[in-house]
Amino acid sequence: MSDLDEFEIQLVEGFEDCLLGCIYQEDGTPVPCYSSALVISKLKARGMSEDEAVSELNTLTAGVTMLWVHPLEMA
Repeated sequence: MSDLDEFEIQLVEGFEDCLLGCIYQEDGTPVPCYSSALVISKLKARGMSEDEAVSELNTLTAGVTMLWVHPLEMA
């Protein structure tokens, strides 16, 4: 991939502040990586329960190529 290659990245509207960065597929296509904790917190702040937030999250991201970054708890 050269620095001049351009790719479009599909973002989830309204959750730009939850975007942590991206990874690149072998062909150079960027894949956005979101914080699952930030997205769930944002949906819960809108009055949703945890289950409703997860359901809404699945609906919002259906068909979107992306990755979730989950909090890691160290023992």
